[in-house]
Amino acid sequence: MSDSTIPDPGHSDPDILAMMAMSEPDIPLADELHVQDCPECLEELNSLMRVTTLARSGSPLEHPLDAPGPAVWGSISRALGLAADVMPAPFETAAAFETAALFEPEPALPIASRSSGRVRRTHRRRRRLLVSALAVVVSAGAILIATTVLAPKSEVPKPTVLAEARLKALPDWTGASGEAVVEKTGSERQIVVTVSEPRPVPGYREVWLISSNLTKMISMGVLVGTEGSFTIPADVNLADYPIVDVSSEKPDGNPAHSGDSIVRGTL
Repeated sequence: MSDSTIPDPGHSDPDILAMMAMSEPDIPLADELHVQDCPECLEELNSLMRVTTLARSGSPLEHPLDAPGPAVWGSISRALGLAADVMPAPFETAAAFETAALFEPEPALPIASRSSGRVRRTHRRRRRLLVSALAVVVSAGAILIATTVLAPKSEVPKPTVLAEARLKALPDWTGASGEAVVEKTGSERQIVVTVSEPRPVPGYREVWLISSNLTKMISMGVLVGTEGSFTIPADVNLADYPIVDVSSEKPDGNPAHSGDSIVRGTL
């Protein structure tokens, strides 16, 4: 047999090296032996193994990626309708945090010498699936960056103050004080009541809105602690109930005002 009929082993197929880096089974024995004696293939295998190890661990990259230039972020800002100076800090990690699941090792199987063509075809299919999955990860990462890093953060609207009242102590509660503030957020009104007393209340405290002639009143709820916020019903006109009252109530089951007011004030 002439030398021309002897196949030249050359280097291991890159697909085979990728399979070895991902600890996949069915690696041809010839490639296992070749890598041990070929510095180039061994270096390539070590490089691939570092990538798979990084992906499995989810650790940051050894060297931060270069930040895209201002022109790139300018295009992104224009597409998203953002200010031209919006530019996030350079990224220190890549989409590897999502790729860990793609490199989950399979159970180790005995190495068997099989047709390298069959192994390569099988791995090419796996590789195409892997590339497709990575493309999905990169696309999802780009959308996540655009929506969470580049997009301006929405601010919680501040309430509008509609009315205020200084609450003064009634004769039996000298030394007590408080305040009431009516706020509006959107279509909802709330009254925030703050009260301090010189001595403990024997029962519990209740907040009231009372008409100017003291003939009608609406219970807003029980005040727990030194401050409480209560929603004002939409059909309540504060012009008809301008007085804010905090009373001392006994747990006797009677829902009416006890007549023992701690503090009171007019909005």
